[in-house]
Amino acid sequence: MQGLLIHQAFPAQFLPIAQALLDAGHEVHAIGAEGSAPLPSGCRFHPYDAPVAERLPPGLSDPGLESALIRGERVADLARDLKQDGLEPRVILFHSAWGEGLYLRELWPEALLIAYPELFGSEALLGSADPDSPPISDGRRRLLVRNNLMALSALAAADAALTPTLFQRDSFPAPWRGRFQVIHEGIDTASLRPAAPRGLRLSADQVLAADVPVLTFVSRNLEPLRGFGRLMRALPPLLRHHPDLQVVLVGGHGHIYSPPSPHPGGYLGALLEQLGERIDRRRCHAVGLLRRDQLTALLQRSTVHAYLSYPYVLSWSLLEAMACGAVVVASDTAPVRDVIRHGHNGLLVPLEDPAAIAARIDTVLRDPASHRPLGQRARATVLERYRRDHCMAAFSHWIDALLLLRSSR
Repeated sequence: MQGLLIHQAFPAQFLPIAQALLDAGHEVHAIGAEGSAPLPSGCRFHPYDAPVAERLPPGLSDPGLESALIRGERVADLARDLKQDGLEPRVILFHSAWGEGLYLRELWPEALLIAYPELFGSEALLGSADPDSPPISDGRRRLLVRNNLMALSALAAADAALTPTLFQRDSFPAPWRGRFQVIHEGIDTASLRPAAPRGLRLSADQVLAADVPVLTFVSRNLEPLRGFGRLMRALPPLLRHHPDLQVVLVGGHGHIYSPPSPHPGGYLGALLEQLGERIDRRRCHAVGLLRRDQLTALLQRSTVHAYLSYPYVLSWSLLEAMACGAVVVASDTAPVRDVIRHGHNGLLVPLEDPAAIAARIDTVLRDPASHRPLGQRARATVLERYRRDHCMAAFSHWIDALLLLRSSR
């Protein structure tokens, strides 16, 4: 069959699905904004020109909403051309956040239309209570309303909706939750697996020896919503009590989920300035974004991995660390409790209490051997619930059932 995947940053979350469809012998088409890459081999990619904010009419109360409407129109124009060229997808999966799916139902009324609305937003989900985060602006509030508007529009038009976690499904109002199927994209547990301790090169002049304790933290950007400030404030006693401890912070210096930092050095620069000499910069390494092989090697080397996030979309990095057998200290928040049971496959700690975070990490650093079974059970959890081939098999069975139901009407 022909399948169509639509995501402005394709492949993004849709990469495993695209690959699974290709592996099953289906013809896979994708629509995304110009410059989306890398693409799975065999996928036929059709780019559209995304609207540029600076070119929108001045004086709009919400330029983002206008941009979403324009995206929907441009995707529809491209889709009409593809339809004229013979594209008749049986299944269409689209991310709802940017308005790209607004006109799909009228273009392909017989297709199975599946929405991927990532989250129903609220101010509580933006980490507004974090002391290191600037106040939520009117623009951020409009973003919440706009994304929710796009999500509800998508749900109303679609035959079904897909979401990776129970927390994300349950962020939506109760009347809509029955439309969702919860299937995670899955984790590549073949490459993300435990490995024997070994030295790890961070830079040309910095190598972590195989026997030194390593605390890891991973986020797309080092920002408050992902608990970065909470971790930084927990570091001084840990660095003081463990003189050989090395801390590795993975992530960019921009922002996606939190408002921009007013500090020229971003949130990292602001916190290093505030904490001053309490942070030994010779042992605290901000390494930016890493290649996949580098990140895997780091997670395999981790003595304890900190995952501290306000209630939001669950990060792949948590499951990847668990797949590598890392001992995880994580925030006691709803999306994390979907995965980690305290004392069984990880340790939970109150997000708002840096002293408690430090104390929990300290217990692991003082006796890594006795905590190692937590990492072993963490990997077992990923193998049982998040193995990619199992997740994609569940996705395929779900699609087959939906198509069968649709054909019987």
